[in-house]
Amino acid sequence: MQKFIYAALALLLSTQVNAISNIESERPGLPVEGLSGHVEIGLDGKTGNSREETYSGAAKLTFRKSSNIVLGIVEREYGTTRDIKDTDESFVHGRWIHLLDERWATEGFAQWEENEFDNLVSRSLLGGGGRYVVAQDDQVFDWSVGLGAFREREVLDLGTYEETSWTWRINTFTVYKHRLRENIVISATAYYQPSTDDFGDFRTLLDAALSVSLTDKLDLKIYYKVEHDSEPARNPDADPPIDAYETNTEYETSLVYNF
Repeated sequence: MQKFIYAALALLLSTQVNAISNIESERPGLPVEGLSGHVEIGLDGKTGNSREETYSGAAKLTFRKSSNIVLGIVEREYGTTRDIKDTDESFVHGRWIHLLDERWATEGFAQWEENEFDNLVSRSLLGGGGRYVVAQDDQVFDWSVGLGAFREREVLDLGTYEETSWTWRINTFTVYKHRLRENIVISATAYYQPSTDDFGDFRTLLDAALSVSLTDKLDLKIYYKVEHDSEPARNPDADPPIDAYETNTEYETSLVYNF
């Protein structure tokens, strides 16, 4: 029973909602009673003929008391190419988790994000759901599925005007995590989030990560993310015209300090 609880919480804390980066240390097991967390820092750059700089940072705090866990996540990313800003995004997420038994858990969450170069002025949401641990093997692998819903408010900057929309979305996901060695863990998370008003309006997310423990406190993380939005920002009347991509990818290497 205890092993299933460990698996459930590890999956709860290693997956997020609606384009949240996977910033977890990927270490299985329940967090200690009280306060814990980690800080993550990433830096990419080029000099010479190409001058590119991208800075990213994230922090997570977790508070556990018995079967209740509260966590908060903050992320920030900023980048330039030839001294011209081309990346500017922020993200905040809060979550409450309650373990029901060895397989089931419920949760509620709130989230806010912005991304200037996706024309996203703001996206805020409030929702909840449940998840179920399908299978696990003594912390070697975990497989979980989940179902929930959230209410979303999105504001897009379309050049000549701002567009505000309210939507209910279904949140379905599956998560798989596998420990290759004592200090190496791989994970993959897939989300499908259709609008309840129009199933042709949907978002999907695939987030894969490799985490290597360098010391007891320090990890090296590499992740790759693919996002698809069936209805991205578009306005042919803007100058220049706005016609955002439906599919975007992202990859990054970062250091994670656990405390």
